[in-house]
Amino acid sequence: MKKWLKAALFLLPLLLFIGWVNWYVDSYALLRVTYDDIAAQMAAGKNVEGLEDSDYNDRNLLAARIKGMEESPQVMVLGSSRVYTFDHTMFGTDSFYNAGLSEATIYDLLAVSGILLRQDKLPETVVIGVDAFLFNKSHDNEKWKELEGYADYMALTLDGKLSPQMAQPCKDTGRELPKALSLDYFRYNVTLLPDRKRFSVSYTDDWVTEGYLKHSDGSVSYQRELREVNPSEVEEMTRQSMEEHVVYRMTDYAEIDGHHFSRLSELIDFLQGESVEVILYLPPYSPMMYNYIESEEAFQIALDVEEKVKDLAVEKGIALYGSYNPAGCGLEMTDLYDVYHVKTEKTADTYYRVIPAR
Repeated sequence: MKKWLKAALFLLPLLLFIGWVNWYVDSYALLRVTYDDIAAQMAAGKNVEGLEDSDYNDRNLLAARIKGMEESPQVMVLGSSRVYTFDHTMFGTDSFYNAGLSEATIYDLLAVSGILLRQDKLPETVVIGVDAFLFNKSHDNEKWKELEGYADYMALTLDGKLSPQMAQPCKDTGRELPKALSLDYFRYNVTLLPDRKRFSVSYTDDWVTEGYLKHSDGSVSYQRELREVNPSEVEEMTRQSMEEHVVYRMTDYAEIDGHHFSRLSELIDFLQGESVEVILYLPPYSPMMYNYIESEEAFQIALDVEEKVKDLAVEKGIALYGSYNPAGCGLEMTDLYDVYHVKTEKTADTYYRVIPAR
C-alpha cells in the first residue's frame, strides 16, 4: 500500500505538470482553445488576432469555419495567399467568405470544394484564384493533406466513383481532452516554453490592428510593418529574387501539368452543374517581376499558363478577371507588401474583367 502511495505522490505532480504545459502551450489548438472556438467567434463577427504568431493551421480553421456556417455564403474566394485581401466590400455583400490558403495547390482547391459539398455549403458564386504555379507539379506540397479526406471525396465525385457506402470525410477541429496527458504532445509543447511561445488568440471588432488580423469574412489585414513597408525594400527583395533566378514556385517548371489542369477544368464543370457561377482570377506580378518573367525563358511558361486559362474560360463560358501582367491594373511597386502580395487598397483594381461570361 505504501509503495502505491509513494508512486502516486511521485506521479501526481508529474501528471499535473504535463497537463499544465499541454494546456498552457497547446501548440496545435486542441485543449485551451480550438479551431471550432475560433470559428464560432468569427461567425459572430469577430476578427482574430494572434493566429500568425501562433503558427496556426489555416486548413483546420477553414474546415471549422465552413462546418460552422449556418447557411451557404453568396460569394466565396478560393486560391492561395495572393487572394487573402479579397474581402466582402469588393462584392457588395456581407454573405461572403475568403477561403484562401497559404501555398495552395490544385489539391487544396479540391479539398475546399469537397468540404463545401460535404457540408452542403456550395455558394452562388465561386471566384478561383489561378496562380501560374498551380500547374507546376514540381512544387506541389503536402499542406493539403490536412484536408486529404475532403480532397479524395471531391476527386471521387469528379471521377464519378463516389458511392453511398464509402465513409464520409470528417475533420475533427474540436477539443481533444486526452491530449492533456499526452507525452508526445508534452514533448513538443515543452520545447516552446523557453521562447514563451504558445497558441494564443484574441478577438476584436477592429478591422485593422498592429498585427496580422484574420477577419470574420476570412480575409486578412497584414501587420503594420508590411502595410508601411518602404517600396525600396520591396524592390530590393525583388532584385534579390531575380539575381538568384527564383520566381516563387516557378522553378523546374518544364510543362503545364495535364492532370492538374484537367482537374481544374473538371472542377469548373462540376460547380457549373451545381448551378454555381464560376469566375477565374489571375493575380498580377509586380512590374519588375513580370518584366523578368518575360525576359527569362525558364519562366515564360507563366505567359503560356495565362493564355491557356483564358482559353479555358472561353470554353466554359465563364468570366475571367485580372492578368499576370500588371499593366492592366496600373500596378506599381508601391502597391505591394512584398515581392508577390498586393496591398489591400489596390486589390480591387486587380479584379477587372478581361473575358465576360457567356
